[in-house]
Amino acid sequence: MFLKRFSSLALVAAIVIAVAGLGESALCAEAATQEQNLALLKEIEADLAKKPDNTLFQLQHAEVLGLLKRYDEQIAEANVVIKKYPKLRDAYLIRSDGQTNLKMYAEAIVSLDMAFKLAAPTPKLLLAKVRCLMNSERYSEAIAALNKIVEAEPSNATAFDRRSLCYFSLYGPCEQALRDMEKVVSLRPSDASAKEMVARLKRELTLKTSRPAR
Repeated sequence: MFLKRFSSLALVAAIVIAVAGLGESALCAEAATQEQNLALLKEIEADLAKKPDNTLFQLQHAEVLGLLKRYDEQIAEANVVIKKYPKLRDAYLIRSDGQTNLKMYAEAIVSLDMAFKLAAPTPKLLLAKVRCLMNSERYSEAIAALNKIVEAEPSNATAFDRRSLCYFSLYGPCEQALRDMEKVVSLRPSDASAKEMVARLKRELTLKTSRPAR
């Protein structure tokens, strides 16, 4: 979010990809990335030492704490910024990220809704809210958010995938779940799991309609 000014991150990502391509373990790649994140944290802390009241540095610091999986600290720092600047949208987004990673889904939804009041959400941010809603088993609300994503991005396969799962969670095998999963397959033809789910839904719907009415 705020880390674009650190061009070294792009190089880090390239190195990680190259290492992964050589067959190194994912844990090694993650360790390399976290080492770079620690270096980045020190760089931002040096900036903060010079300008302790700089809001951009404070937000960057909170964001990197999240990358380092120090989510309690990430939330605490975001709260400090929010207290000073209650209309700063990005502070709520950073707080929601930490809350989501700590599985504080209800709190994360509140943070996201506060951010959405300050500026219209992007499909990506709506998907973040959908994740929290689904983990809270608030499937109808998740579907309403997913409808907005599909309307804005008709080729968003993830939105159709999530909506299919929501319909299935609410109604079991149903036509809505099947249609959305078929859309996923049309958008991602190589998605084997989506194809398997389409086949499963078709089987279960066939069995459902062939059962005698009671």
